[in-house]
Amino acid sequence: MSNIVLEYLVPVIGGLCAVLLGYLVGFIAKHLEKLKNDTSREAFSAALTEAHVVGRDAILATRQKFVDDLKAASEDGKLTKEEAAEALATARLYFNNHISRRSKDVLKERLGSIHEWLDNFLEARLGEYKGEVYGG
Repeated sequence: MSNIVLEYLVPVIGGLCAVLLGYLVGFIAKHLEKLKNDTSREAFSAALTEAHVVGRDAILATRQKFVDDLKAASEDGKLTKEEAAEALATARLYFNNHISRRSKDVLKERLGSIHEWLDNFLEARLGEYKGEVYGG
């Protein structure tokens, strides 16, 4: 009698173990994915934070070294489109030379090519800077 019960219990217990093992693997995979997502989100947040700091520094450095000289040399104190493009190129170069490789890689991973994003970002930072400086 015990052999018959054992014959039926072994497959049931084996099946139950397989189901529990499958559940455990799924549970671990879900938590590993959440951990990867959290880590990725934290890295992206850190990269954006660094981009904001470096972007502000790029605007300030460009203004200090480049824009002020151009404005002083122009008759009306305003930049031409070519001068503004040159200032943006100078700020872009500063940004690319000062942001960490890790942050640049994270931004590229999330945003793809960052050239257009960087131009829009620097122009927005310039607008923010003007508002801070001139109270607007």
